[in-house]
Amino acid sequence: MDFSKLSDRERLIAEQAVETLRALDQAADDAPWGKGLACMEACIHDKGFDLLRLLMTQTASARTEAQKKGSASAVVPAAARPNSRRARSAPS
Repeated sequence: MDFSKLSDRERLIAEQAVETLRALDQAADDAPWGKGLACMEACIHDKGFDLLRLLMTQTASARTEAQKKGSASAVVPAAARPNSRRARSAPS
């Protein structure tokens, strides 16, 4: 991959991915004995989800059709609920 040919958008994502990797490495290095995975998972919850949000935002922003509001592609019926107006059994 030729990094000099990345678009601004791709460069931003690549930089964020490297920052996330560095944070993950730091979390692993700083973790107390026996807590490495837990610390790395916490880092992913913190930094990794931010990266995923950025990916989604950048992808949606690059497509005008993702911003359009339109009708639903299919009708989705609501789940049946008990009707409170149904006749109740006669008192005994």
